[in-house]
Amino acid sequence: MRQGSAEIAALFRCGRLALGLPAAIGHAYQRIEGLNAAFDRVVAPSLNRVISDTGERARIGVSLRTMSSKFGLAMLSYAYTARCEPSLEIVVLAGAATRLYDDLIDGDVDPRIGDRLGSLFGGRAETPELDGERLLVWIVQEIARRITASDDAAVFADLRSLHEFQRLSRRQREADISPAVLEQITQGKGAHANLVLCRLVNPRLGLVERELVMDLGVTFQMLDDYVDVDEDRRNGVTTLASLSLVTLADIGLRFRVLRRRMLAQYGRRGTRLYCGMLFFLLLQALAHRRLPSLGRQFGRAAGRSSTLAFLTRGDNSLPHADHDRITRPPERTATGQAEQTEQTEQPGQAEQTEQTDEETPCE
Repeated sequence: MRQGSAEIAALFRCGRLALGLPAAIGHAYQRIEGLNAAFDRVVAPSLNRVISDTGERARIGVSLRTMSSKFGLAMLSYAYTARCEPSLEIVVLAGAATRLYDDLIDGDVDPRIGDRLGSLFGGRAETPELDGERLLVWIVQEIARRITASDDAAVFADLRSLHEFQRLSRRQREADISPAVLEQITQGKGAHANLVLCRLVNPRLGLVERELVMDLGVTFQMLDDYVDVDEDRRNGVTTLASLSLVTLADIGLRFRVLRRRMLAQYGRRGTRLYCGMLFFLLLQALAHRRLPSLGRQFGRAAGRSSTLAFLTRGDNSLPHADHDRITRPPERTATGQAEQTEQTEQPGQAEQTEQTDEETPCE
């Protein structure tokens, strides 16, 4: 009870962030249909090419659409703040790639997956062995096709940095991991994940804004760990939040400090909407931790609507416990040849989808 009261008090101290909540809600209402349409244009076709099982395709599609909506709205909120107009196709592809990548790297589906994904981000060709991995390769190729060569180099450099911290995060299952290492993982994962997403929206990030974006990313990672405390404890994953070294009050304080930096960088107009989004994330996190039954009921209701899917946490795109067909390498014969039950078109061979969105990234 005391902890819950302290968290509610921490939320009230973020009252200035809440001033932008109506603007953030209105912005989400205006953009969500466009994100869903873009998902249908560029992500849904890849599922049909790569995932042959109808049930798995439907389940993965729901997960990727949810994440594309959630990350898409966050990226578009940043775009509004930074006065950019990104391609909606890039935005939804980035959200889908984030979901797939996290599930592949955290799911222990294949001990070599980290090496193969490192090769992908390093520009080296390596044959993907999992359906989810093939889907990620296709999506990453679609993102690369839509950005310039110079922007591509910067984005993939940031991806390689993120990947190293993601691989380090496997140590979070060690019982004796130190808070210093946990802090390194939290800062590295959060900072570089947000940097990649923001660079796709605004390729011309300056040094000051780059540092701001990375500090926001660290706070997002802390918030994500706060929300996942109970699940992480059940799964034997240690975070700063699970050790109570990071609380909702700490996260709220970081957001308030970052608000002042955002005002200096972007001015009041854009900052208000973005801060409204931050307050909504805080409110959602508190509800998830302290009112889980209400959150589950609301999540089921929102999950039945593609328009409201962004309000749910969403399921993993790839199952972590059951190594079924979607996460299992093809069985091999005695001669070492992979047995294929059904021929599927490889991502690199797929017919390229025409980009129909008329919006263009920032100059």
